[in-house]
Amino acid sequence: MNDTTQSRYESLKSRREPFLTRARECSAITIPALLPPQGHNSHTVLPAPYQGLGARAVVSLASRLMIAMYPPGMSSFRLQIPSEILIQEGKLETDQETERGLALSEKAISNEIERKQWRQPTHLTLQYLITTGNALEQVLPDNRLRVFRLDQYVVVRDMTGDVTEVIIEEYFAPTNLPDAVRSMLTAEDSPTQKVPIYTSCKKTQKGYEVHQEVAGKKVAKSTGTYDVCPFNALRWTAVIGEDYGRGKCEEHLGDLMAVDGLSKAMLDGAALASRHVMMIRPNAAGGLNLRRRLAAADNGEYVVGNPEDIGMLAYQNAPGLQVAKAELAEKKQEIASAFLMNSSVQRQGERVTAYELKMMAEELEGSLGGAFSMLSRDMQSARLNRLIIQMQAQGKLPPWPEGVVEPTVLTGLESLGREQDVQRVGSALQFLQGLPPEILDYVRWEKLLGKAFNGLSLEDAVNTEDEVAQKRQQRQVEQGMGAAAQAGGAAMAQQAVEQGGM
Repeated sequence: MNDTTQSRYESLKSRREPFLTRARECSAITIPALLPPQGHNSHTVLPAPYQGLGARAVVSLASRLMIAMYPPGMSSFRLQIPSEILIQEGKLETDQETERGLALSEKAISNEIERKQWRQPTHLTLQYLITTGNALEQVLPDNRLRVFRLDQYVVVRDMTGDVTEVIIEEYFAPTNLPDAVRSMLTAEDSPTQKVPIYTSCKKTQKGYEVHQEVAGKKVAKSTGTYDVCPFNALRWTAVIGEDYGRGKCEEHLGDLMAVDGLSKAMLDGAALASRHVMMIRPNAAGGLNLRRRLAAADNGEYVVGNPEDIGMLAYQNAPGLQVAKAELAEKKQEIASAFLMNSSVQRQGERVTAYELKMMAEELEGSLGGAFSMLSRDMQSARLNRLIIQMQAQGKLPPWPEGVVEPTVLTGLESLGREQDVQRVGSALQFLQGLPPEILDYVRWEKLLGKAFNGLSLEDAVNTEDEVAQKRQQRQVEQGMGAAAQAGGAAMAQQAVEQGGM
């Protein structure tokens, strides 16, 4: 057997098929465009559900998760020095200058995230995870994010859940390929036929080996080894022993299918009830002429005939519609509660307070059973580690020694991050009001100011210890010069008095 990446991909597709079939069912009943049916192209029509509640639920939950993970105007992570490094250096906490440097690096990373517009692919990834349970992300060399859906890749995990192999299948038109890659194609590949390109990422003892193949041949200059995997295979719910995850929609697929079925029944019943059909007795006076006159009569016009010979066909199953309506309302309420569409402490407005974000994170953490913290950790940690490595290689960040600085994702109840430090500093300043000066000498004011201004993302507004010492020295010099000038002026005045007395 030819040992190529394509053959390996084909052998792993069978293990993905049950999850892919289930994911397509969930997508068809919520947002069909997320994972179209097999063989779908631009000329085929996507399935249309009979309700839009599923789509609204997915978009609503994805939006709330994205706001909690990337709160506007707030940092979603913190750069810290591990405690073991501090202990080795004989310290218990980082000094003010180091803290200021880490805060400036955080700001540079946050600015890069905003500049590369990570929010849109993040929202798409969350929709895939909620609907299909799986998604694959890649941090591109230019620090942008790219998202792959479940039918574009296969993944292999070990018993601990760590990814050991990822293979991606992509199709490109030959005219869009570089000349070096196009020369590898055989004569059977027509210019209009899309060519599959396979990207393999496998974990080895040296790291993660990545290469691409076209027509069973490795693409030149596509092989590389990375310490951090450039691909991140995400799951909504991890099941022990399974390579793929299961989505939030799969957990409530029965309710979603019931809502879709009941919505169809309500639509059909409403269509039948809204029909206006006139019935005429077979032996009615006028016969065919009466039917024609009734059909041609305008609104309010007189028609000669026996009213007993004419009747309106009435819909007789109205109680059945009421039962279906009550059941539909109950199922909609269950779905809305499961996807957090009913309760929300966040008000509608351009600015959201820190308390509202805290309550949102707490509600997500409690309602989703820890999925919020798991997604934030697995998604954001992998992104940050890869982004930091690339920004250091691009010269946008200082080259830290390995293991000296580690990013910590702020998730769950810790989503406020440094804003909590600002609140604690404010409480400390209120407590210190009115205390005698000899007690205030025990307070390290530079630490308080540093935590407050770093928490407010105003790192540039805090002077370093050297700058503070220089300002104090300059102030002492100015005070000394002022005292000398005052003493000189007093001496001259005294001399003038003595001369006048003489």
